[in-house]
Amino acid sequence: MSTEIAWVIGLPADASYLGLVDDVRSAARRASKADPGDRLDIARFEALATRLEQAALNHPDAPRTAVSLPQGGQTMLFGTDPNAWPASLPDDIRQAASSLVAVKLLPVLVVDPHVYGITNAEVIGPAEIPADTWAAEDGVFGSRAVEARFRAQISEALDPDTTRRVPISPSGVNNAVVTEILREFVVTAPGTVRVDAPVEYRDGSRSAHPFPLRALPLVAELPPASLELKLALLSVRHTEMDAVVHGAWLRNAEISRPRPAGQTDDLVYDITLRQLEELCRTERHVRLSMYQTGLETAVVGFYRALTTHLLRLPGSVSVQPMYFVAPRRPRNDAEQQQSSNNGPRFGRPGLRNPPHTRRRNAQGDYSLKRSSPPEQKAVISENSTFRRGSVWST
Repeated sequence: MSTEIAWVIGLPADASYLGLVDDVRSAARRASKADPGDRLDIARFEALATRLEQAALNHPDAPRTAVSLPQGGQTMLFGTDPNAWPASLPDDIRQAASSLVAVKLLPVLVVDPHVYGITNAEVIGPAEIPADTWAAEDGVFGSRAVEARFRAQISEALDPDTTRRVPISPSGVNNAVVTEILREFVVTAPGTVRVDAPVEYRDGSRSAHPFPLRALPLVAELPPASLELKLALLSVRHTEMDAVVHGAWLRNAEISRPRPAGQTDDLVYDITLRQLEELCRTERHVRLSMYQTGLETAVVGFYRALTTHLLRLPGSVSVQPMYFVAPRRPRNDAEQQQSSNNGPRFGRPGLRNPPHTRRRNAQGDYSLKRSSPPEQKAVISENSTFRRGSVWST
């Protein structure tokens, strides 16, 4: 078996090691300011810190003192100045490091996780019983089954007799469905209490903030507003929105970076809370028409922050969701001819094949060739391109 052990090791305080410590300190500062999902500075810090620890472990004459394992907090020693060391360091680590500084050595704290020994582990009991398999009702499939599953998850989270709080998962659910179902369950009901439901995404990541359910007395009317804005939830998602909105609530370049979905949710939540607070600072009531498309992390993060804001400042803001509806693609003659036959000849039942025409090739045989649909300019209007959702207002 293996266990962990920590040492404070003394390296010669020469220019090369002191310079490496300065690089580690600089990388740590840059990594602390990195955006969620940006691991460039974090990877640089980890690489430099590993170089320093390996130098300490591999130095043949470096004295080392076994110390207790740090329980959380920072585990790095930066330089020979005790005032620059983390305040959370245990006393024995600080004393061992100070004794090395007294003899003109550079202390380095190293934790080795693979030393021979036995790890004292607390017994936490058996694992939880797996959740019951969910099955859709007969005749319910596709998007309707996804919606039913999402609704069932929230209902289970609100069940007072549940033995464990199962997280809700909005991954893969249409943004309009997510918004409408969340609003339905955010409304307070007689005889119920607020429940904070955890949110987990398909990649296994969880948001740091649970979603407040049964928390607000939402109403269906939009009150008079001192400021009205039409905003796209995310910039550069559907350029058709540019004709009807004043701006974008979130920058796509900032939100749509590769990162765990839970971190994106948290980022949207933090940004939305700050912006709602700033918008409502000097206004009697702010009315937002939120033109939204996909990216469930942005939808859930936004409406969680809106719920939290309305809990703090009731009546300060109302939101009218506007769901983008893609215009219907016109059907050409080939498609109409195909639909008049007894169903599609290729693919799964109910799915229409791409339009095609028959062309004779150089050998005299017939082959299928895709035809280009006629061009059509989309007409932007609230009636044809966007659909109003249920109002979020108290």
